Amino acid sequence: MINLSGKEIADIRNAGDFELINPHDNTMWEIVQADEIFKMIVEYAHHNGEPGVLFLDAANRENPVPHLYELESTNPCGEQFLGPFENCCLGSVNLSQHITNDDQVDWEKLAESVATSTRFLDDVVTANAYVPAIPQLREAAENVRRIGLGIMGLGDMMYHLGIRYGSIEGQEFASQVMEFVRYHAMQTSIELAKERGPFPAIEGSRYDPNNLKWTAPKPIVEHKSDWGRPTVDWKKIEKGLKKYGIRNGAQLTVAPTGTIATVAGCEAYGCEPVFALAYLRYVNENAGNTDAKITLQYTSPLFENALRKAGLDQATMDKIVAQVNETGSCQNIPEVPENIRRVFVTAGDITAEEHIRMQAALQAHTDNAISKTINFPAGTTEEEVATAYLLGWKLGCKGLTVYVTGSREVVVLETAETKKKKEGGQSETPVAAPATPVAPQPLPLFNEDKKPRPSNLEGKTYRMPTPAGTSYITINENGEGHGQPFEVFIHTSKAGSEIAAVSEAIGRLISLVLRLASPVSPRNRVKQIVRQLGGIGGGRQLGIGPNKVISLPDAVSQVLQQYLDDTAEADNLPQIPRKATQQMALLPAENGNGTAEERSHMEFMHIGDICPECGTSTLMREEGCLHCYTCGYSEC
Repeated sequence: MINLSGKEIADIRNAGDFELINPHDNTMWEIVQADEIFKMIVEYAHHNGEPGVLFLDAANRENPVPHLYELESTNPCGEQFLGPFENCCLGSVNLSQHITNDDQVDWEKLAESVATSTRFLDDVVTANAYVPAIPQLREAAENVRRIGLGIMGLGDMMYHLGIRYGSIEGQEFASQVMEFVRYHAMQTSIELAKERGPFPAIEGSRYDPNNLKWTAPKPIVEHKSDWGRPTVDWKKIEKGLKKYGIRNGAQLTVAPTGTIATVAGCEAYGCEPVFALAYLRYVNENAGNTDAKITLQYTSPLFENALRKAGLDQATMDKIVAQVNETGSCQNIPEVPENIRRVFVTAGDITAEEHIRMQAALQAHTDNAISKTINFPAGTTEEEVATAYLLGWKLGCKGLTVYVTGSREVVVLETAETKKKKEGGQSETPVAAPATPVAPQPLPLFNEDKKPRPSNLEGKTYRMPTPAGTSYITINENGEGHGQPFEVFIHTSKAGSEIAAVSEAIGRLISLVLRLASPVSPRNRVKQIVRQLGGIGGGRQLGIGPNKVISLPDAVSQVLQQYLDDTAEADNLPQIPRKATQQMALLPAENGNGTAEERSHMEFMHIGDICPECGTSTLMREEGCLHCYTCGYSEC
């Protein structure tokens, strides 16, 4: 039973009238009964897990910049409160990779990972490619420099250490780990403030060195056990804040990490316990075709390894795994040793109160919020869901999401037992993949595969010296507006040569990419082609410094970039500095080869490459061979 007194529940539910306020203009829409709204939230959350709840009072108590805004909402997963136009760079430390060979926490390695991750995420804030059309995005990000360092694989780490998730011991362990992560993230952020300066909006914030309102986080469970963790000195952090400030206005966030944790090999996502020791994972190969779903069987490697270490024979292990495959849990299997049953609990084995208290223990050391699901068994009542929400609020959680087993028809993960119940006892045998998969036919987006070519197009021809000879590159536009490329022709060397053939092939492929029916604009396709061709090196190169051309594809990339620069007004973006200008010339439309004077001038402007013999930049191509005008070196 969840530990919340009847008086506490009554005080909240009898709150009386509640004003619904429009946050945009602070006008009151209507007056409702608080109890009716709360009952509606609980009813639908019990029905299918939606909606979750946010506790804005708890969130704003931790708002690092109350002088800028009041927090109003989060992303859909509930872990990231943000102000207007704000964004946050998220990253997670894989706790399952911070275990020593004797199954202890590698605290030194964890401290190093947290410091490295904090620096990396701060770099991301600066390096992010924010949308130029919305300058407020970059301004908001750099003003507070929020980062969201989190964890994943907490459940894996607890399996290794023999700690039961949800127990009093488990709550303390989670609290100690999260406090350690917060401490080293803040220590690194203070060091960054010393090196690079604090976040610009620090004056008036909770971290203002001249009026420090930040206080060290306090655990809600007593720290009395010893897992070899080094001590943390919050007084040192306070001194650093007063002297240097802090680089990042927010440091920690615990995201779901479902996909990245799977890729990283974690059994437990984010701060969650393991969903099940064995389960079915559904993978949809085509979002538009529900028949394309593949069912994959998963069994916990850590659980199998624990059985092996316990000395069980293969027949007993096979029997246990078969039963676990059915329910996802080992709690009711007598053949499983008691110490393994105690430690290897899953999300369904843990009570709702234990889930909430684990989240609260972690939240005490997380300045932003946490994405976590409070799992309930089938048959849970609405009253139990309501009490869980109230307990989460009482313990200082910033949000809560509940899920009653079996309340949703479509899920990503479920046990075989749950699947059978939903199908009325019918079950299918899971397979790794269909024996003869049939590729579903996608719905056609366009009426043609390739755009037809008009009989008359306008374009520009560029002349570009390359290591393979001078290239003439023509870019024609489709007539639907300035700066929308349609096709590219490339002519290099004499007709019939290999270089001429390669040039024509590159031009044809670029033209095909531009003419294919696609929702991606032609200009954006050219930008991708520039990234792909730029920097491709060959056997020889021409020029030095910013004018260096290292291959024919690299030359094509530079010409396409100059075309984008010349027509930058087509996408209202600032002109991008071009890589090469000295050796490139736009030829007059009426003369594809330019005047004799222009050709002579361009030949004179050639800059030699660096000679491998004497090191001077006078290595020039002459009569098909590279020859140095300084020392006489020749490659022939």
